[in-house]
Amino acid sequence: MTWNHRVVKKTYPSGEESYGIHEVFYNEKGEIYAYTENPIDLACETLDSLKEYIQWCMSCLDKPILIDGEVSFAKDELSEEEISEMKETLTKEEFEEEMRFWNEEKDNEGNN
Repeated sequence: MTWNHRVVKKTYPSGEESYGIHEVFYNEKGEIYAYTENPIDLACETLDSLKEYIQWCMSCLDKPILIDGEVSFAKDELSEEEISEMKETLTKEEFEEEMRFWNEEKDNEGNN
């Protein structure tokens, strides 16, 4: 599993649009299989680390924007190693959301 930051555009029922930087996860084939529901938090422990993190995040501005609701997610199973890696990189809430997403996907596949 690999991941990077990407800009995701969301359009709300009111017509309002927003752009945020999200963590996007890819399978071994390089296909998107998930991204965080909420944009990243830019809080860091020091000003220098914040500057470095922002510079690293800036690279996502050169990649195509992902449109929420239009992304075709790859069907992929998570390995134990990938689950462990997600636990280390995501907040507890983000990890729980990812696990809900995977469980819903499995349930939906079983109903088709």
